[in-house]
Amino acid sequence: MSISTILEVAIGMLFAWLVLSLAVMYIQEWVVGKLGWRSSLLETYVANLLADPALAKQFYEHPLIQGLHSGTDGSHKPSYIPSGQFSTALFDIIRNAPKEASLIQKTLYDLQTDIDQLKGNKRELANQQLNITLDLTRKALASDGGQDMINSMLDEIKGQIRKLSADYPILQPMIESRFTTFSIQKKQIDTILANIQTQTGGNPNSTNLDQIRRGLAVLSVTQPQVKQAVEALLTGVEEYSATGEGTLIQARKNLEGWFDNGMDRLSGWYKRKSQTLAIILGLSVALILNVDSLQLATQLWQDPLVRESLSAQASTFLVQNETVKTPNAQQLAAIETQITQLNIPVGWVGTPLVIDASFAATMPDGTQKTCATLPSSNAQIFGLPLGNKCYPIINAPNFNDLTGWLLKLVGLFISGVAAAQGAPFWFDILKKIINIRTSGTSSDTTQKNAK
Repeated sequence: MSISTILEVAIGMLFAWLVLSLAVMYIQEWVVGKLGWRSSLLETYVANLLADPALAKQFYEHPLIQGLHSGTDGSHKPSYIPSGQFSTALFDIIRNAPKEASLIQKTLYDLQTDIDQLKGNKRELANQQLNITLDLTRKALASDGGQDMINSMLDEIKGQIRKLSADYPILQPMIESRFTTFSIQKKQIDTILANIQTQTGGNPNSTNLDQIRRGLAVLSVTQPQVKQAVEALLTGVEEYSATGEGTLIQARKNLEGWFDNGMDRLSGWYKRKSQTLAIILGLSVALILNVDSLQLATQLWQDPLVRESLSAQASTFLVQNETVKTPNAQQLAAIETQITQLNIPVGWVGTPLVIDASFAATMPDGTQKTCATLPSSNAQIFGLPLGNKCYPIINAPNFNDLTGWLLKLVGLFISGVAAAQGAPFWFDILKKIINIRTSGTSSDTTQKNAK
């Protein structure tokens, strides 16, 4: 038994699993992209973190986060949010919480949930009108034009809300209910702000951290869970000012750590979900393509030409690729073309054969056999007769060979599990094996030259 032969068989198997893994990676990326797993998981995580759907919508429509959206119309939410942008956007929302426009914005986001219950064209038109109103609230929040300009913008916003109520009578009870709550909360917030002003001697905005604490006091009315969580993160940050580190910087670090800890848990959950998908796809691809690891290993062991050719292709692949990334369809097609040129036992259906009225087909050796889905003798070929052609089933045991089919299932299972491990995993192992084989060849060559 030659060590070189064993290494070549190993290289051929590893390369086959690598190619299978590349196919699974490509399909998995396509599925995940279509389903929007990353962005939807992140959105769910942020909504749970902020404990309020309206606040989550306000967060995602903050300019810092809106800039992370993708798509031609920015409709695709981000699949990743840097912790620095998370803390900055959330602190900005908290700082603006005392503003009347911020409370109106939250009320409008709550109203959006009611509008989504409408059906057909009414829902779309009402949402368009609501989005116009939301744009006005964002402008009011960002405006530095003085209180008179802000009041003018607020009057326009309230006019748009009255118009929405008049245009869609079905929404009137919902709008009245939402804005009754708004009026109650506004009075509570005004009382809180008046108390803060009395306690601080009329100067509540001395620092950014003071503004944030003022905003948190307002959130005790509208979003008490967020207020409690963020306030806990700010506890004791003033102690860092004695060491020269700004309290706001430490507050940001605490908030970013809170976000990152949750993201770590989310990443672990996503990896487990992705691994489950990879196993399902790996088994599916192995079954569809009929990649039987046991049969392939046998073929490589018995056929030196196939073994050497596949080993050479593996070496070429390593030279052309320093690392492996998710391939595109063209790259996979090129690899498939190279593989099909070799006599490798992959696939279920062979070259179609023309059959006559009695389903008899002329074989390559000139003999005739009957195409049958359940062959019972050597005079029949295992195949699917469709139209005037027989599609022979290849790389499969006889229909009544139970042991052969059990081994086939084991071989397919091994291929599916191997494909789910990921192309980088097999790429690294393949590189090490080829390096061992190359160094061994160099050593043998040196010894021969010395003689």
